[in-house]
Amino acid sequence: MPRIALGTTWSPLLGPMVEQNGDLLDFLEISPDVLCRERRCPLRGTTGLVLDPELLDRACRAATDTEVVVHGLGLSIGSAAGWNEGYLDMLDAFAAKRRFAWHSEHLGYLLYRDHDGRVCNAGVPLPIPCDVEALQLIAARAAAVVRRYGVPFLLENVAWYLSGIDRLGGIAEPEFLNRLCHRSGAGLLLDLFNLHCNAVNHGFAARDWLDALELEHVVEVHMAGGPDFEGFAVDVHSQVSTAGLKDLLECVLARAPRVRGVVFELLEESAGLMGVDGHRNELRELRAMLRGGGCRVAG
Repeated sequence: MPRIALGTTWSPLLGPMVEQNGDLLDFLEISPDVLCRERRCPLRGTTGLVLDPELLDRACRAATDTEVVVHGLGLSIGSAAGWNEGYLDMLDAFAAKRRFAWHSEHLGYLLYRDHDGRVCNAGVPLPIPCDVEALQLIAARAAAVVRRYGVPFLLENVAWYLSGIDRLGGIAEPEFLNRLCHRSGAGLLLDLFNLHCNAVNHGFAARDWLDALELEHVVEVHMAGGPDFEGFAVDVHSQVSTAGLKDLLECVLARAPRVRGVVFELLEESAGLMGVDGHRNELRELRAMLRGGGCRVAG
């Protein structure tokens, strides 16, 4: 089995901590959305994203000696009324400045239209129903993104908080993901912490869910930990991953032949809570699980 690359989230707030632990990293995962300022697009009647030159320059300098993958936040690929074209325009501009080995997005939606037809932003990715209509819509969009950038495009499983959402469309979530990958040519970003939160909150076994997923579609894995609130698991990626999550990671790595990278994903607001030493210890543990050494994400 080839060695798998290790990465972590880079953002302007996380940057100083990440750079101090750069000797343990093979690549950085950057969300270009956080390098942007919002601008109104009068012709479209929507709000667009414009890369801030200073923030973009900081990100490029941080990745001078390492590779980059992109993790998008704002495409809203599951919006019934249309995805976020402004995100794609922004990603075009980012790609012209900095190459990336692959990119990913949440399998959900942010944008919707209210009763007056105005475009609204939910603020967090919301889950889509796992039904045939959503499958057709998202598969076509994902295939278009694969063609547009010519590098792997991955969709990430998201957390949900209302019971029964996973059963609304009649297709079990792992089977929906399997079909989506087959139809679109996209791969999967498997967020094990999101899976853990769903399993805890909705009473199913994470390993059963993984057994139903065709793991050959997984290209990247997200690892993280977060707080519980009165017995409710919250997908706030602010802590190191638990031993149980690392057990799941070992299970995935043993059965997923196309995994190219594992990312310790943190919200940028957690930099002060995590600290350089906590971040470094987690990277060391993950590095040991990946059998030591470093490798290139594009290999």
